[in-house]
Amino acid sequence: MDLTKLQQQLALAANGDVALSGRQSGHREDHGSKSAAESFADWQLISHSLAPMIVAKGLSVVGICGSQGSGKSTLAAYLVAAISALGVSAVAVSLDDFYLTRAQRNSLAETVHPLLQTRGVPGTHDVGLLQQVLESISTINASEFNNAIMPPVNMSLPSFNKGMDDREGFSEVQASVLVLEGWCLGVQPQPEQLLDEAVNALEEVEDDMGIWRHWVNQQIQLGYVDLWAHVDFWLQLKAPSFDQVHQWRGEQEARLPQAQRMSQEQLIRFIGHYERLTRWQWQSPNLQPGLNVALAEDHRVESVSLS
Repeated sequence: MDLTKLQQQLALAANGDVALSGRQSGHREDHGSKSAAESFADWQLISHSLAPMIVAKGLSVVGICGSQGSGKSTLAAYLVAAISALGVSAVAVSLDDFYLTRAQRNSLAETVHPLLQTRGVPGTHDVGLLQQVLESISTINASEFNNAIMPPVNMSLPSFNKGMDDREGFSEVQASVLVLEGWCLGVQPQPEQLLDEAVNALEEVEDDMGIWRHWVNQQIQLGYVDLWAHVDFWLQLKAPSFDQVHQWRGEQEARLPQAQRMSQEQLIRFIGHYERLTRWQWQSPNLQPGLNVALAEDHRVESVSLS
C-alpha cells in the first residue's frame, strides 16, 4: 500500500477536501463527536488503500483491534465493501460473535469467579470454534494458494444476540477473505508481577484476591495466542487516552432506547472489565505486519504508520 498517499488523503479529508461515497450499511458500531460524513471518511480512505494490497498479496485473514467505541465494526464493514468491489468475496465477523453461551458463562461464574458472568474478557469466548473458522480459511490459503486469492471457502459463522445475552445461531457463508474485529485481538499475556495491583475500582472491590485477572491472563496464553498466527495483516486503532474510551462508549450508549441504557455507574463498572487489557495492548509492541491508526479526541484519524 502507498502509505504516503494515504497520509495525504487523510490530511485532505480532515480539511473537507475529499469527496467520498455514502455511508455503508451493516456495521454495528457508531462513532461519536463527528458528523456522519466525517465519521466514515477516514475509514473509507483506509479501506480503499488497503483492499488492493490484500487482494494482490492473497491475504485471507485481516484482524482489526481497538478499544470499545473506536470504530472497529464500522471499519470492518468498509473494508469488506472495498475488497468486494475488487471482485473478491469478503465477510466480516466480530470476536463478540464467538462468546460462550450464557449457560457456559454461568458455569464459569459459579466455578471460577463471578465476574466471568460478564462477557468480553479472554476466557469468555469459544476459542475452539474460532480456531475452526480461522483454520478453514487460512490453512487452505497457505498450503495451496500462496500469494493468490483462493476460491471462496465455506464457513459457519456464529451470531451473538447481546439483547438476549446468548448465542443466536449460525450463518453459512462463502468468502475468500475474513475480516475479524475485536477489542482484544492480538493480546498477549501480562507478566505475573503486573497482575498484583488492581487497575480500577472493579478489580479492587470485586477481584480483591486477583483470581479473576490471573485466570483471564492464563486463558490468553492457553487459548488465544496461537490464534493470532492465523492473522495475515493487522489494523490497530488506538484512542488518545482511556478518557475517550469512556466518552465514545458513553456516546454509543446514549443512542440506545432509554430502557436499554446503562446508568453512568453501570457503564463505568462495565468498561472496568476491559481496562486492564486495553491499556496493556497500548503499551505492547505493535502487531506485525499491520497499519497503526492513532485516533484524535474527535475520532478523526490523527496519524497512520506501518509496522
